[in-house]
Amino acid sequence: MNDIQKKFIYLSQLIKIPVIDIANSKKIGCVADIAVSLKEIYPRASCLIVAIGFKKKICIPFQQIRKIQEEKAIFVENSSAFLNNEAELSGSDILLKETFWDKQIVDISGSKVVRVNDLHLLREELNLWVVHVDVGITGIIRRLGWIKFLNFMTRLISSYQIEDQLIPWKFVQPIKSGVNLETLALKAHHSKLAELHPAELADILIDLGTNERAAILKSLDNATAAHTFQELPIKVRVQVAESLEKDRLVSIINEMAMDELADLLAELPKKKKSSILGRLPQEKALQVSSLLTHSQRTAGSIMNTEYVSVKQSVTAAMVLDKIKNELKKKETVYYIYVVDDMDTLVGVVTLDQVLKAQPEKIVYEFMRRRVNKVKVTTDVRDVAEVFYKYDFTVVPVVDKQNKLQGIITIKDAFKSVFRQIKQESEEPS
Repeated sequence: MNDIQKKFIYLSQLIKIPVIDIANSKKIGCVADIAVSLKEIYPRASCLIVAIGFKKKICIPFQQIRKIQEEKAIFVENSSAFLNNEAELSGSDILLKETFWDKQIVDISGSKVVRVNDLHLLREELNLWVVHVDVGITGIIRRLGWIKFLNFMTRLISSYQIEDQLIPWKFVQPIKSGVNLETLALKAHHSKLAELHPAELADILIDLGTNERAAILKSLDNATAAHTFQELPIKVRVQVAESLEKDRLVSIINEMAMDELADLLAELPKKKKSSILGRLPQEKALQVSSLLTHSQRTAGSIMNTEYVSVKQSVTAAMVLDKIKNELKKKETVYYIYVVDDMDTLVGVVTLDQVLKAQPEKIVYEFMRRRVNKVKVTTDVRDVAEVFYKYDFTVVPVVDKQNKLQGIITIKDAFKSVFRQIKQESEEPS
């Protein structure tokens, strides 16, 4: 068991220990930090940062290290050649202590924000790799030098042993950083975040500051950023929108669902809202402007104008072609709404029905003519009642002339109702 433990070492066991020239046994200085390279999957130690006196710091390459004794000393060779080697890092290197200690990270496996108290290093002879981050209380205690005393007391009082809380490096995403990481690693590592569900990403963003939220959203592709952005509470969305550069903000919200975009713009200052609308594609800007005219307590304010509709005279094969062409643009394609030449809603078919129908069969022949729907002016509570009563996932929205205007998902309906109830509960009685 001891042999296994010796293969690992904590950063705190190296910080501040003496650095000694192995040739003459003279102390050069103390370990101030360790630089690691980000070129490999697990960051590898590349340089020992040695503090000489109060101000001077030098960089000794790890190739010069000849012996490591944790909590005692590090012995190096040919130190005189590096005494004038100021501690400057290459573009792919970062400082472990400066970058991570007491900083926030995202635990991707747990989808939460935690604080780094120490770093766990794999030791292979004289090489070191970062393999875990310690986010538990033992990390702080170890840094204070109390870990041996604590272990002794816990063994004395009970059989309970305090365990480290370690997160594997592959599940770690830096979000607060030193100067070197801010421009390099945020962009290099944030690809890991794209693997999370947008709702999980949104939970993480809620726990962060404004600058960190903006940094993460900037690093994601437009579609992922948009899906994450619209999962945030509206107040947080507004804060992020105010902090993002205008071009980046427009590229993100241009990918958002129409109803979510309308909700955001409704909360922004008039000048900023006009500026954003002016940068959106004309058709989208007109649709959003139309949604903004509806009362916030009606179906029109929460409907999405991105849906699939077809004429009643088309064939099943033509419907499938249209679905393929519009799949990426629509929020849902399970229901396909059927309209006549005047765009009046006359029926509905499901994707399952279309797939099972003969390619040449006319939609009018197998569509369902009775369609449960709501009007643009229907109160959002009544919309939620329709979902509850009929167990729908999507409901179409029509105007007074029964012309199709949009769709509402069950998620948007109940989210709107909860928001309304919350607003009413906060109003003075």
